[in-house]
Formats: sequence, C-alpha cells, structure tokens
Amino acid sequence: MIRRVRNPIGMLRRSQQVRTQLKSPRERLPGGSRRWIRSSMDWLVTEFGRELLLRPIALPDDIIPAGYDGSQTAATELCGRVGERMDLAPEQCGLSFELVGDGVRRPTYRGSTSVVKEQSGRWIRGVERNQIQLAPTLAADPVVLTAIYAHEVGHELLLGSGRITLWLRPDHEPLTDLLTVFYGLGIFTANAAYEHRPRPNGRGKQPLARGYLREAALSEALAYYALLRGELRPTWDRYLDPPVRRGMRNHLAVLHR
Repeated sequence: MIRRVRNPIGMLRRSQQVRTQLKSPRERLPGGSRRWIRSSMDWLVTEFGRELLLRPIALPDDIIPAGYDGSQTAATELCGRVGERMDLAPEQCGLSFELVGDGVRRPTYRGSTSVVKEQSGRWIRGVERNQIQLAPTLAADPVVLTAIYAHEVGHELLLGSGRITLWLRPDHEPLTDLLTVFYGLGIFTANAAYEHRPRPNGRGKQPLARGYLREAALSEALAYYALLRGELRPTWDRYLDPPVRRGMRNHLAVLHR
C-alpha cells in the first residue's frame, strides 16, 4: 500500500497563489495597472464630464431598498435604481432575468449583432433596442446584482452609445468595470469581486472571483477616484470589504505624498 504524505507548506503556497491570481486583474492592463487606471479614468472624466465624478458616491442604503426580499420584482426595482444612477434613459435597454447556462458567445467585431458576457450578466446589441440579460439567481444577492447590472449598463453607455468599439478598445471589459467606479458604484463592484462560497459537495468553501479588475486593481482605482475628488480620507471607505479598504488606503497615502 502506498501512503500519500501531505505537504501542508506546498498546499498553503498553492492556495496563496490561487488567491493572488483571483484578486489580480483578469486581463493584462496595457501599460500596467497604475498607468492604465490613471489614463482610463482621465479619459472617462473627459468623455462623461467632471460633474459626474463629483457626485456623492452610492452607499448600500442608497441603492438597496429597505426590506429587499430577493424576489424578481425587488431585483427589477433595484436595477431601476442602478440605471437611474448611471443616467440610463427609461426603456433605453431591455432587462430580463433569463440568462441560464455557462455558454459564452464571442463578440462579433463586424456585423449587426454583438454579445458581451460578464459572469452572470450579458449585454446584447439588438435591432430595436439593446438588451441586458441577468441570471435569475442574482436576485438573492443585491450587492452582486448591483455590481453585475452596473457593468452591463456600462456596456450600453460605452459600446451601445458608440463611445468605444471592440476592436479599438480591446480593454473594453476592464474599462467597463472602471466606469462603475467613475459613476460612484465602486463599493458594489469591489465588494462583489471576491468571496468564498460553499462547495457543491458541501465540504468547505471555494474562492470565487468576479469582474475584470478584481480586488487588487479596484483598490487602486478607488484610490485614484478619491484623489480626483479631492478626498484625503473618504468616509465611504468603511463600506468596503477589509482587503479592498486596506489596499485603497495604502494607494491613497502614496498618491497624496
């Protein structure tokens, strides 16, 4: 009989490597994280206006209705609040909770249709109006729902409006995450970026990462966002998950030196 000898140090290192990978940007950011965040955020200020940057940041109580019950009706109402926050015109983009399955449709760079999928959400260019599809399971978690819906609305504001194109901005996915920070919804995007979920077999938990910037870059993005707003010690950072809050404060301290 062969007895397997566990290597706890090796297991710990592998676990740390996985955690670091899941907290790092999903895609390589052109020019590196710091340069990309600054240049991209500056572009958003130029494109959308500084007055949007200076709006009060959205706090959980501002977006998530009191007594939120996780129903599809409540989820639709929440999405309406997010859309209003991001200046999405009424009926500008259709919404459904019908996204199922793990299939990924690649975007078509030329032609009449294109699809961009982000985790449990999908933005689809339509004939009469564009559509956002969300997984019905998102209704149970209002923070994650807010983050994913805001990302899909970002596609509408960037791609749907023609501000960018897929072939000229290959970094459009992380840029869309950054747009949620610019619109003051960064608390939700950051807090939804990483979590531990119970394993399907019920044995322990497994890490789950969402989005494209992830925790590491979002900490830096929130710090630069605060700097542009003239905030040395923003009070809203108490709503961030501890790892993001620590990272943001460290980056902000460096930026203010």
